[in-house]
Amino acid sequence: MSFSRRISSVQPSPTLALNAKAVQLAKQGHKVLNFAVGEPDYPTPKVIVDRAIESLKAGRTKYTPAGGGPELRQAISEKLERDNGLTFDPAQIVVGAGAKEILFHTFLSLINDGDEVILTTPCWVSYADQIRAAGGVPVLIPVPEHGRIPSTEEILKYASPKTKIFVFNSPNNPSGYILTENELKELGTFLAKQGWWVISDEIYEYMSFDVPHQSLLKVCPDLRPKFILVNGLSKAFAMTGWRVGYCAAPQEVATMVKSLQSHSSTCIPGFIEDAAVLALKHGQSLMAEDIAKLRHRRDTAVKLLDSLGDIKYMFPQGAYYIFVDIRDKLRDGDTSLKFSDRLLQEHYLALAPGEAFGAPGFLRLSYATDEATISEGIKRLHKALVG
Repeated sequence: MSFSRRISSVQPSPTLALNAKAVQLAKQGHKVLNFAVGEPDYPTPKVIVDRAIESLKAGRTKYTPAGGGPELRQAISEKLERDNGLTFDPAQIVVGAGAKEILFHTFLSLINDGDEVILTTPCWVSYADQIRAAGGVPVLIPVPEHGRIPSTEEILKYASPKTKIFVFNSPNNPSGYILTENELKELGTFLAKQGWWVISDEIYEYMSFDVPHQSLLKVCPDLRPKFILVNGLSKAFAMTGWRVGYCAAPQEVATMVKSLQSHSSTCIPGFIEDAAVLALKHGQSLMAEDIAKLRHRRDTAVKLLDSLGDIKYMFPQGAYYIFVDIRDKLRDGDTSLKFSDRLLQEHYLALAPGEAFGAPGFLRLSYATDEATISEGIKRLHKALVG
């Protein structure tokens, strides 16, 4: 029996698999501290929930247009102008079932068999497998010693005549780094000369604690002919389960992504569209209190890590993760994947292994939880690392 070579090469999401193990141990009565899933612990704002309920009661339960209805796409267009200083016609915007689906459909729209896509590590878990499923080849650049994006010279070492796409994510998942304006200018100027498609994943834009978020396109407008911005409401508005993502792209790309969606998920529900419109019109101010809480949790976590003195990590400027470097703590033949499993089985602590992010020897800790849990989790991690 023969199966698809593309899909056979795809591995299940390691973060979701780890979360499933953690849930199972919790059901067995163990007090598991779960830092593995990228999801805020605070609820979707009540005003958004109430709008969805109103819309349901009004009968907004039928199909909506593939790619998003006109009111929602207009709200996204206005949001991009207001928050990012970017002008996109609503026709250039496609809405789908989460940024994950939008990314996958974008890869499917751009990639032919054998095309290469450059990923700078650490990077989000699903990029590489989505690229493989689309017939492409993910090219992962190892984590630089400074823990941020590699130099343009280093990027060129991994480029080839088959390079078609460069994927960029800031604020970064899993490390939390945010590029400065000067770094963005250098990167954007370099990419504009290469002629590659640039996919900018900006899903964590509202979680920019130390420097304001800036879109790569705003800093380097020359990228526009081949620039695709991907974002969504999951992280910004604590709407992970609502599944609202979108891209803003050149018209020909938007048309292809929309066409593909019409044959897959079709659309998002009308009552969710209405709630999303309300969220977008409120913008970041609606989440100011929760974002301030996240920053305080970040500060609490790094202060505790620093007080322990012997745990290395990449300082997170945004998102809600800390990427812990355990390379000098691993025994011969050990890996962060194996260590992560031992953490869960022996210390009931779930941290995502670096292998999931193209960065062996690291662990991702999400601090999107209460401070008591953060404190206890870091203490358990310290005990596991140094005894």
